[in-house]
Amino acid sequence: MGDLDALVVGAGPAGCAAAMFLAQAGRRVLLLDKSAAPPPKVCGEYLSPGCLRLLARLGVVDAVEAAGARPLAGMLIHTARGRVLQARYAPDAGRSICGLSIPRARLDPLLQDAAQRAGVRFQTGFQASDLLWEGGRVVGVAGREQGAWTSYRAEVVVGADGRHSAIASRMGGRRRHPWLDRMAVVGYFSGARREEQVGEIFLGRDRYAILNPIGRDMTNIGLVADRRALPRGEDPRRLFRSLVDSLPGLAPRLTSARAVAPIRCLGPLAYRANRLAVPGALLVGDAAGFLDPFTGEGIHAALRSAELAARCILHQRSKESGDASEQYVSAWTREFVAKWRFITALQYPVRHPWLAERLVAYLGSRPALTARLMAAAGDLVPSTDLTLRRLLAPGRRSTA
Repeated sequence: MGDLDALVVGAGPAGCAAAMFLAQAGRRVLLLDKSAAPPPKVCGEYLSPGCLRLLARLGVVDAVEAAGARPLAGMLIHTARGRVLQARYAPDAGRSICGLSIPRARLDPLLQDAAQRAGVRFQTGFQASDLLWEGGRVVGVAGREQGAWTSYRAEVVVGADGRHSAIASRMGGRRRHPWLDRMAVVGYFSGARREEQVGEIFLGRDRYAILNPIGRDMTNIGLVADRRALPRGEDPRRLFRSLVDSLPGLAPRLTSARAVAPIRCLGPLAYRANRLAVPGALLVGDAAGFLDPFTGEGIHAALRSAELAARCILHQRSKESGDASEQYVSAWTREFVAKWRFITALQYPVRHPWLAERLVAYLGSRPALTARLMAAAGDLVPSTDLTLRRLLAPGRRSTA
């Protein structure tokens, strides 16, 4: 199949990570993307503490920190009645635990450069639109490149082309979450009054806001609400303002704030590919699925699914296991289904303010339990521990 072991379509965090993991193992990888420079992304721009382990395995932690990533020690959660929960990551073995905030405009080029230094061939200007099949197996991709129809072949294709993935579409499409049909409205603001070392969440009925400090005077503000509660065709700026006004305690933080980039919308926020893998092709990152970003799950899921996909591909090549597609579906399910259930459970207080008030009051007097829940939200807890019984058990520790 030519001189390529793998084709990776999409050069976001998931695609770059998959390409790097494979290249580090000596595989010949071509990374394809339609854009010469990363386009603006609607993203919370938060790296959970669990991301740092993955970035370390990619060898890019120092580069991410040098690019201006800001440490976040946890979250402040504000209820509609003004209760505040200080939810911080507990130290582990005497060392501090934190997440990072970094604009995607810095993170994505950094990962693309790192992939090329790892030996990945990177080519832009390719818009994937179809898969090549032979004998019931994917053997490549086809699409447009500089206006001409082009195809590439390799032993395996990794679809990392995001929520509108052409690869996922050709593998069977996607289905929405039956309950969490939500939309995000996101903007960059200067002059917002915010905390510096933590993110902040403001809770309302069926909606919430997240303030993420991504620069000295730059705040990423994301508002998430049920789509059915939002007027269709509304100007994003007016929609943003109306959502801010509907969240108690948020508007006073933004009296001096000024938007420094267009406000953008994104939805739906909960879906999963109907088929995560077929013989010869696997989906990673948002192409595989996405769930409401309440815990900042997106980039961790991108990096971790990329690592799982690379492991399955490498095991197949070394004859240590069966078909990579079957192995990957099992690995993805073990890794993410429990976390998705955990995230879904956290949505109940968002939908029921009275429950949020009681839960915040309860956790405020139980710092050890709060720390365990933060470890789970921060991707520091194995998926096997993401059950109510284990999370509530005293003495549980993270695996950071």
